[in-house]
Amino acid sequence: MNRFDLAAKLGSRALAGGIDEDDIDIIIGWPLDELPLLFAAADHVRRARFGTSVSPCSIMNIKSGGCSEDCAFCSQSAHNGSNVDITGLAEPEAIGGRLAAANNNGLPFCVVSSGRGMTRDEIALVCNALKGREGEKHASLGILDDECFAMLVDAGVVCYNHNLETSRSFFPKIVSTHTWDERVETIRRAKAVGIRVCSGGIFGVGENWEHRKEFALQLRELDIDIVPINFFNPIDGTRAAPPKETPLEFLKIVSLLRLVMPERTIKVCGGREKHLGSLQSLIFLAGANGYISGGYLTSGGAGLGADDILINNLGLTRTKSEKSY
Repeated sequence: MNRFDLAAKLGSRALAGGIDEDDIDIIIGWPLDELPLLFAAADHVRRARFGTSVSPCSIMNIKSGGCSEDCAFCSQSAHNGSNVDITGLAEPEAIGGRLAAANNNGLPFCVVSSGRGMTRDEIALVCNALKGREGEKHASLGILDDECFAMLVDAGVVCYNHNLETSRSFFPKIVSTHTWDERVETIRRAKAVGIRVCSGGIFGVGENWEHRKEFALQLRELDIDIVPINFFNPIDGTRAAPPKETPLEFLKIVSLLRLVMPERTIKVCGGREKHLGSLQSLIFLAGANGYISGGYLTSGGAGLGADDILINNLGLTRTKSEKSY
C-alpha cells in the first residue's frame, strides 16, 4: 500500500475508534520526508472532531524554584544547578489580577506551583484568590489528597494539570524522588471529584519511540481529557542532555498523539518557539488543537498577539473559555 492510501487508512481508523499497536508502529516508521501525508491524516482527524477551533490557555508560576523533586529536565528543581529565581507563594491580589487579564482575553487561566505538593494552608490561600472571580480556572499544584481537591472544586477549578512526563518504563530515568504511579493516583483523585484532567509530558529527554508508543497508550487508557506536549528546552544546570530531535521529529510526535487520541485536546506547550521556530504553524496541521500562549514557567513565549496572527493566517479561531466563579 502506498503512503497516500496508508495515511488515509490511519485517519479512518482513528476516527472509527482509535488505532492499534500495529498502526502505531507504522507511524513510528513513517519517513520524515513523507510526513506531509501523515500530517494530512492527523489534520483530517483534528478537523473532523474540532473543526476550526483551537484552545489556548495561559499560566502563572505562583511559586517558583527550590523544588524538592529531582526531575532531570526541570530548572526549578533544587537538585539541578539552574539559576532561576526562587519565590514564595504569590499574593492573592497578583493571582486575581492575572486571572482577570486572562479572562479579559478569553483564555483559561492555570495557577502552577513548583514543589511536590502544597500545604493545606497554601491551597487555602490559592483557593481564596480564585473563588468568586470570573474566569475559567485551572490548577497545577502537585500531588494532592482528596481534601485539597474538594477545596479546588469549591473555588471553581474545572481542570487539573498533572503531567506524567513520560512512560512508566522510562520515568525512573528522569525522576527518582516520586513514582509514576503516585502521579497516576493524583490524576485519579482529580477525576473522582469531576475535574477534567490535563496530563501529558515532555519529549526530547532521552526517550525513544517505543517509550513514546507506551506513553501514548497509557494516556489513552487513563482517559485523559487534555494532553499537553512539551519539547525539552534545556536551561543551564538541568541534568538531561539537550534533545537531538529535529523539528519534524517533534511534529511527528504531535501526529502520533492525535491519531491515538482523536477525541482529546492535544496541546503544544513549552519549547515550541525554540524547537519549531518558523515551523510553529505546522503543529495544527500535524494534529494539535491547543497551545499555551503568553509565556511559560521560567521562559517567555511568542505572545498572545503573535499567536493570534498565526492561527488567523491558518483560518483557525480561538474557543471561548468557560464562565466559572
